[in-house]
Amino acid sequence: MALTRREFLQLTVSLALVSLGRRAGASETAALLLNDDDNMLSDVVYQLFPHPQLSQDAYRQVAQQLSANISQSTELTAMMNNAMELLAGNTYENWSVLTEREKAEALEGIQHTPFFQFVLNETLSGIYRHPLTWELLGFEGSSLEFGGYINRGFNDIDWLPE
Repeated sequence: MALTRREFLQLTVSLALVSLGRRAGASETAALLLNDDDNMLSDVVYQLFPHPQLSQDAYRQVAQQLSANISQSTELTAMMNNAMELLAGNTYENWSVLTEREKAEALEGIQHTPFFQFVLNETLSGIYRHPLTWELLGFEGSSLEFGGYINRGFNDIDWLPE
């Protein structure tokens, strides 16, 4: 997918901010980030790893953790704002009225950006480390504190014939 001139400029500015390594002002943008973008970010998290049976609370918690991580950095905050504007067609109101397919196409359009890769990696670990996801997938959690898997379900293969 080709970038428009506006998208190219936004991405270039975002990358320039990252390369400068500036951190001043992150706290001021954090309030905007936490207030305006949590619903949209939560929906993006769901679009990346959709589990219809998983509680929306899990997605919100992962999005809030993402927001907290992003708000610590001016570079990430600027990149998020640019990415959210790109996703929403430069107005935040548009994202909520897009169909699931349109949202997926919008995410595909920014999948090669550094910000998308950051969100993807953070979401991957956030969703699959969440106890609600473990419950949904039937994972009992870590066995390290119980002596490992050898004595705790290592050979529980009841779905294979003998």
